[in-house]
Order: sequence, then structure tokens, then C-alpha cells
Amino acid sequence: MKHTFRISLALATLAALTFAGCSVTSHTETAKGVDFSQYKTFAWSGTPIEKKDKWNNDIIDNNIKNAVAAELNKKGWKEADGNPDVLLDYTIAVQRSVKRESDPVYSYPFTQYMYGGHGRIYRIWSPSMLMGYRSYNIPFREGQLTINMIDARNNKLIWQGWAKGEISSPHVRSKDVNEEVKSIFKKFKFPDHS
Repeated sequence: MKHTFRISLALATLAALTFAGCSVTSHTETAKGVDFSQYKTFAWSGTPIEKKDKWNNDIIDNNIKNAVAAELNKKGWKEADGNPDVLLDYTIAVQRSVKRESDPVYSYPFTQYMYGGHGRIYRIWSPSMLMGYRSYNIPFREGQLTINMIDARNNKLIWQGWAKGEISSPHVRSKDVNEEVKSIFKKFKFPDHS
């Protein structure tokens, strides 16, 4: 029984860790009074990547730009070489963080023998009981991808979307980038131009 409990606990922990690494939270913010039906074209601002490291490099830059372009094309927007309606840029931020986890602590089940009088011995079985919780800190890296949409005519920020999640691998895969961009653009409530 103890062996089965340990296997069940190990499988539950493995499943929790697997799904915890996959969770991405996304949000969007829109400037007040913006009529998105007037925007049909986009281009990337010419901002160069400031720092070349494993989180900011040419491969990730191309993956993000291709994923964003694919999502905007689905909405009927077109990429313009000159004179776009909106300019796009993005930032990547990675920081170390700590999350607090708690595990339940149980007592061991036991059998107790008691003398009941008149020569009788009673056996009392006590199941395992919740004794409390053991808490501990787990260090992890949290990454955030922020996409900005700027009106090209007046250079004002009109929309911002960001996705935040735990980075479980030291390398960023294009699949991860696509999932983050899709989660941001699921909340993209602009009119279709198809």
C-alpha cells in the first residue's frame, strides 16, 4: 500500500509540473476611443535588437515577427512596405522569480493494542491523518513577451498585448513563441478586413 501511494504521489507531482510549465497568461490593453476599422496595414518599427543573448537573438526575432504577421493576416491585415497604418514592436523580458509550494504531510497509519479488561485485548487501527503542510520555495524563470501597436500617423500607442509564463527550458522554441503569440491574439478584438 505504501508503494502504491508513493507511485501515485510521484505521478501526480509529474503531471502537475508538466502542466505548470505550459501555462501562459495573456492580457491586452486598448487605448480609449480607438477605431480599429481604420487600420488595415502594418509594418515593424526599425528598432534593432539591443542585446544578443539566448532570449534576444535573430532566430527568436524572426519567429516572433512571423507569428504576429500570421495572426494579423488571419484578421485580414496586410504587411506594408511603406506608409503603414500601424507600426509594431515587441520586447522580451526574462527574470528570475521564486514560487512558494506546499505539500501535505500525513502521519503513518498504525495499529494500537489496548487492554479492555476481563482479559480482552482490543486492536485499534488509526488511519493516516493530515498533520499539516510543508512549504518550500522553487526558483524559476518567468518570461514576458509584449507586443505594441503604434498609430503610424501620430506615433501614439493604441494597443498592447502581453503573455507571461514560466520558462521551463533554457532555449526558446518556435512552437513556444507561436503559442504565446496566439494566446495574445485570441484577445485581439479588432474588426476583420477579410
